[in-house]
Amino acid sequence: MDIVFSTIVGAVIFLTFVIGLAVSIGSLPFAIIVAFVSAMMLYDFYQTSRDALKKGPDDNSTGQ
Repeated sequence: MDIVFSTIVGAVIFLTFVIGLAVSIGSLPFAIIVAFVSAMMLYDFYQTSRDALKKGPDDNSTGQ
């Protein structure tokens, strides 16, 4: 479950930074790149969260 929480925190910090950067720069090509990279990150977050929740809290396969 800590993987899901840390992923949420990282995603929020990343999205806040890159979206703010895209707005401040104001360039369409950069905004497209930010949108594409953000979509890839959110898809990876979905996959990671789904896998972590399937394993359950008793599985310690993350090496911790």
